[in-house]
Amino acid sequence: MTDPQLVFGLPRMKERLGGKIEGHVMHCFRFLGVIIAAILLSQDWGLVGIGRIVQADQPTVVFDVPAMLPMHELISANAVPVTPSKVVEVVIPVTTEIRADDREHVLEFRFDVAWSGHTFAVADYGPKSQTASPVDGTISVDQSDERNAGLGFNADSDVLEIATLSGKVDLSDRSATRKTYQEIPQHFPVVASGTVLRGTGAFFRFHRWRTETLEGGREVVVAYRVGRDWRGGILNVKCRAIGERKILGAFAEGIDVGKSFMVPVYLQGDVEATERATELVVAEQSLRRDWQHRRVSQARSGGEILLAGFNPFGNLGGREPKLFDHWIHRLIESGEWRRGEASRLKLPDSTVALAKTYTAARERLLELSH
Repeated sequence: MTDPQLVFGLPRMKERLGGKIEGHVMHCFRFLGVIIAAILLSQDWGLVGIGRIVQADQPTVVFDVPAMLPMHELISANAVPVTPSKVVEVVIPVTTEIRADDREHVLEFRFDVAWSGHTFAVADYGPKSQTASPVDGTISVDQSDERNAGLGFNADSDVLEIATLSGKVDLSDRSATRKTYQEIPQHFPVVASGTVLRGTGAFFRFHRWRTETLEGGREVVVAYRVGRDWRGGILNVKCRAIGERKILGAFAEGIDVGKSFMVPVYLQGDVEATERATELVVAEQSLRRDWQHRRVSQARSGGEILLAGFNPFGNLGGREPKLFDHWIHRLIESGEWRRGEASRLKLPDSTVALAKTYTAARERLLELSH
């Protein structure tokens, strides 16, 4: 025999649990949708074919700077033959390539040039700040001013009423002036440049303009006042792209990507300085190849390559690089080798040897900066 309380209680229990279960299911679906949307937007995923998701490997902006650059001495016609310092100049070509989908969204490039290691004062830089206007020439402005003044008086008289008189007085004054003059239209910055780091570095900002494109190659020039015995050093060239794109036509997502380059520089015509700069370039390339090989090996051994070569949950957007990535970038930029890092990071002997070769080559080049 079925319990009546159980029979009559089932619909009520179903009603209570049904609402809770339905609510939990809806929350799960919403949370799953947010995760999928975040992955698709942050990783620039696209749908290709039927049910196949691939990752767009091409970054938003690709920067490129030569591996090493010469610096030539600037000699003035009225210069003193022997001085404790000299001025050397470097021309830095920077090439940029913007992903096709983001060419309308990138609004500005910024390039920063500073020393790595020894620092010297900036003597000059270029290009200088420039402005432009969408209006060619001047603007004609017409201004008119009109003034009216009047005075009136009325009095009426009737033959039957002797006490009233008729008369009218009307006084008015009108004046009008008109001025025509030329006005300079508003200008907007196309190139902005100046010094940074207390005058030891320079920055250059390039804005998108109707007649100028950001993509392609451009050159920045920096002159430094160095010691008379200076023969070589290392420049840190930082490239940055800034912009904004619309997601689904409504939500704004900022674009802020960049890359840093360590560029060995040497005095033009100095054979030994050229050899030391080349030695540093070769050491850095060897260290980077070893680092890239290590990352690929870790990804394969850790099971991060899923679904024919990609993992949507691994290292989202590169925003959380591993400890080894932090170490390799810091070592290349500063040449700093901390005690105990090799054992703490469990670096193989081959990587340790390449890192020591790089730091030794860096120190040899910096010896020429004294």
